[in-house]
Amino acid sequence: MNKKNRLSKNQKDALFILALLESKNKTNPVAVTKVRSMVESIRAGVLDPSNFRKGVHMLASRGLIEVGRYKDLSLAMKLTSLGRHDAAKIYRERTGEQLDIKNTEDEQITIFDNKEGLHHDI
Repeated sequence: MNKKNRLSKNQKDALFILALLESKNKTNPVAVTKVRSMVESIRAGVLDPSNFRKGVHMLASRGLIEVGRYKDLSLAMKLTSLGRHDAAKIYRERTGEQLDIKNTEDEQITIFDNKEGLHHDI
C-alpha cells in the first residue's frame, strides 16, 4: 500500500467501530458524531471534530464508506463492500478474530434511499 492510500489512525478507528457494530448485527447507518465519540472512548483525549470529519470524507472518496445525512442534517456513515474488506482486516488485527458478518445480496439501493430518511450528501 503506498503512502497516498494509507489510512490514518482516525480512519482505522472509524472502520474498526463500524466493523464492530456490524459484528453485532447493527448494519444501519451510524451518526458520524456517535462513531467519533466511540473512537474517543477507546483513546485518551478528545478528537478534533473537523479532522475526524475530513477523514470520514476521505474514506467516502475512496469508496470505503457511504456518507449521507439524516433528515435533521446530521451526517451518517455505513461501510461499503470494499470498506468491509478493509475493516475486516483491521478488526482481525485488533481482536485476533475473523469478522463474522452475514452476507447480504448487493441491491441497487443505497443507504440513502431507505425509510430512515437519509439522503445523499452533496
